[in-house]
Amino acid sequence: MGLDKNRAFDVLKKISFERIAGTEKELECANILEEECKKVGVDVVIEDFEIDTPEIQEVKFAVTKPEYHEFHCIGIGRSGHTGDEGISGPLVYVENGMEANLLDVKGKIVLLTGGAPDTMDRLKKAGAIGYIQTHGSLFDSEEMIPELRTRNAWKKPGDDSNLPGVVIHILDAQKLLRMHPEEVNIVLKQDPDKKGISHNVIATIPGTEKPEEIIAYSAHFDSVIYSSGAWDNGTGSITILELMHHFIANPPKRTVKFIWCGSEEIGLCGSKAYCEKHKDELDKHLFNINVDMTGVLLGYEQAVCTCDDSVAKYIEFLGKVEGFPIVSKVDIYSSDSSSFAGSGVPAVTFARLQSRGGAEIHSRHDIIDHLDPTKFIQTVEFMAKFSDQIVNAKVFPVIRQIPKELEEKMSRFKKMMEAAKKEEEAKKAAAEAKKAEEAKEEKAEETK
Repeated sequence: MGLDKNRAFDVLKKISFERIAGTEKELECANILEEECKKVGVDVVIEDFEIDTPEIQEVKFAVTKPEYHEFHCIGIGRSGHTGDEGISGPLVYVENGMEANLLDVKGKIVLLTGGAPDTMDRLKKAGAIGYIQTHGSLFDSEEMIPELRTRNAWKKPGDDSNLPGVVIHILDAQKLLRMHPEEVNIVLKQDPDKKGISHNVIATIPGTEKPEEIIAYSAHFDSVIYSSGAWDNGTGSITILELMHHFIANPPKRTVKFIWCGSEEIGLCGSKAYCEKHKDELDKHLFNINVDMTGVLLGYEQAVCTCDDSVAKYIEFLGKVEGFPIVSKVDIYSSDSSSFAGSGVPAVTFARLQSRGGAEIHSRHDIIDHLDPTKFIQTVEFMAKFSDQIVNAKVFPVIRQIPKELEEKMSRFKKMMEAAKKEEEAKKAAAEAKKAEEAKEEKAEETK
């Protein structure tokens, strides 16, 4: 059976379509991956989980003074809401939202072209009444201006602040600033609490000698709006599919799981859901090997290890032995590996990234044309050699601890995960209380 680049790219062609979190198309892709596992006799299940899918009901952004000019925009889910007339105020460009950018934003609407997770907190404290974020490139064609990527605001549990936000294209942001507007207006109405269902696909090959010890492979299979997601992350999905074929042909001593994660693009939701659902068995998960984008023709190989630096050094060492050039370092990676690491499971993400000016993700330009089966299979072959050493080790070599230099970063990530969990629990409790109250009222009505 072994590794087969042609088989892999046949699957890639099947799944290279828009696969937005919580949609029928995402489920269609999950079913394709499930069928690929069933075809070769591997045990596979699909696990559902709930996600936030705020519904934007009305959104508008316009310059109102000195002359009226409306810009195409989309609303930011869960950011806030306005009345029919919206909110109006002077516009201030605050760049990355640093403290020195926010000295004069009280009662104003701000334009951001960067920022960090805590930027929204600073905006609220400084008194801003609304905000505008940007999407895209200054080199996009005019026809791409309407293709804005949906996004949701992240809020801490109990944060009921109202800071309405919209997204415009960066070309429009440039045009906006050159207009020197005296006043702008945002209208935003939404249902912030609407929910959807996403899915994880989980395949398992039991270990022949130590079945109780698990190595978990992961790759997200969802894409963003307007993107076929061939590179991000169709290639990661077929990478772990090929590694599954490798272990069918070469039975592993330890159990290997292959987890295709849904809804990564809206906040690592699939991997978080997996870690929460399987929290009682995570102590058996010795290592997570995540893949997020491979196979691009023009690019370079990278491994980011959220674990002891001995793993990073070993990957670099093995790369030299095998003549496989790869940059290996210790850090946190913005992918599903962070969910595992945040839950105490050492993790690494493998990726083949683009050279400057190369292939793009998160747009209509993420297509199979920029990918190469030979480059793809070279990465898979290296990962298979690395995997054999890890999965079949006589003594498991990966230390179950996070390096000191990553403790602060991981602490912030864990707090975010815990906050999201508490928020979800609070919402469920409120929904159950409301349901119980409605049932009580209905019963009281019946007894009248």
